[in-house]
Amino acid sequence: MKNLVFAFALLTTAAAPPPGINASVHPAAEAPGSQERHTEALLIRLREQHELPALAAVVVSSDTTLGLVVTGIRRQGQPEMVEPADRFHLGSMGKAITATVIARLIEEGTLAWTTRPVDVFPELATAIHPGYRDITLEQLLRHEAGMPAYDSTAEIRGASARAGSGSPRDQRRAFSAWLLQQRPHVTPGTRAEYSNAGYPVAAAMAEAATGEAWESLVESKLARPLGINLVYGLPARGDSPQPWGHKPKSAFLGMATYRNAVEPQPPGDGWALGVIFEPAGDYSLSLADYAKFLQLHLAGLAGRDGLLKASSIQRLHAGPGEYAMGWFLREFDGTAAHWHTGSTDTFFSRVIMLPERNIAVAVLTNVGSETASTATREAAMELLRIRGQPAAL
Repeated sequence: MKNLVFAFALLTTAAAPPPGINASVHPAAEAPGSQERHTEALLIRLREQHELPALAAVVVSSDTTLGLVVTGIRRQGQPEMVEPADRFHLGSMGKAITATVIARLIEEGTLAWTTRPVDVFPELATAIHPGYRDITLEQLLRHEAGMPAYDSTAEIRGASARAGSGSPRDQRRAFSAWLLQQRPHVTPGTRAEYSNAGYPVAAAMAEAATGEAWESLVESKLARPLGINLVYGLPARGDSPQPWGHKPKSAFLGMATYRNAVEPQPPGDGWALGVIFEPAGDYSLSLADYAKFLQLHLAGLAGRDGLLKASSIQRLHAGPGEYAMGWFLREFDGTAAHWHTGSTDTFFSRVIMLPERNIAVAVLTNVGSETASTATREAAMELLRIRGQPAAL
């Protein structure tokens, strides 16, 4: 379960889709054309080819939504179609949200990139492991703090057991205090290793510095100013009309004949990421709301101040190396790509941003599987191609 949390609505004049096919249309771009028809047909084809319940995509520039389409059904075996306002789980793509909130606190002077856990957790002054004594907030967000991966269900549940049953804020602090007394997985600062644990520690540091719960900070520093409706956990948790997640299964259709199949996972039954790891990737958003977040980052990378200063956005996305803060970095065809994927085993999400070309694409589906990864990759590459960009990741 590697990377556990983490990896166009266009009105056209085309004929209505055949029975069983849904392509909900967002009024953001109403002019018909070859790009629009191609986009709609692409998502329908990939969803059917890879047998996904739903497949959705959004493409943005820094100042406009170029297209947003959702296709398919909310829940396998049920007739309700996904709608443009429906939410999808971001998985590890949510790390960029956490890093953005912390950047706002740094701009306000509440924290600094160089703030250390011992600076905000006085009880750890003598108890912290020597290897973690000088790690910084920036290292935690860059996966350079030597934290273990925490990329399996067993590790996630073990963390919850150690944290007790207090408030979400209390649990994150208790887990952070325990983890910081353990031996680092690798020597901090020597190399970057992807870790879901670093983000809860960073969030707990923000809670300690402000006296506010992380959920309150996300709302006041990001969601409310951007005008987005962000929820925690799976989209349908406490809101049954939202999309359900799905897991793959194999179906026997005859002698030596198999096909891909999926089964819906009740959102309140069994597996859940839990409050400790919310900051590592337990956010759900609609595509329209996620588009606003991407536009904030594209604008900052283009040098325009907004909710954050352009310099703060640029620092979040800066190298060196493979990791930035909430983003992977890669160069292809002479341009920089900032990207991430996310999955909690029942949803899969992918985002690719090309800052130098002022475009970003996100593709999401409500099933977690290898075929979901393939479908979102193929969709993202093709959506970039039809907008004049090279195939990416």
